[in-house]
Amino acid sequence: MKLRTLIILLGLLLITGCSHKRIDKQHDQYLSNKGWDIQRLVEVETYILDIPDEILRNYEASGITFIEEYVGKEVVEYSYKLKQKDIEGERLKAILIVVEEEIVGGYGILPSWTPGIFSLDDKNRLINENMISQ
Repeated sequence: MKLRTLIILLGLLLITGCSHKRIDKQHDQYLSNKGWDIQRLVEVETYILDIPDEILRNYEASGITFIEEYVGKEVVEYSYKLKQKDIEGERLKAILIVVEEEIVGGYGILPSWTPGIFSLDDKNRLINENMISQ
């Protein structure tokens, strides 16, 4: 009897854990419209957006201008590993910022590049500059 209960509990935990990692269709469509393909959901985190001015300027210099509007507000950050890779073969990441269940913007992370962040609208530029493979 105890073994059966344990198996049922482990099954429920497995199902719960798997359902947490589902890719939201709206997120998939958002990234797809910008030319990106999701490999998998990595992490979901809820927090109050608090970014120092210096870092905020770095985002803006990279063409990521929506963030300042949401400083001090609660956001949900979805981190996705993308199918696209940089020139060193590392997978890119996409970060989507959601406020009140609406995507307000996002940005990409390029592991082999400094400053390492880019606008999700810059796929063609990154390809033309040989920063990512096609």
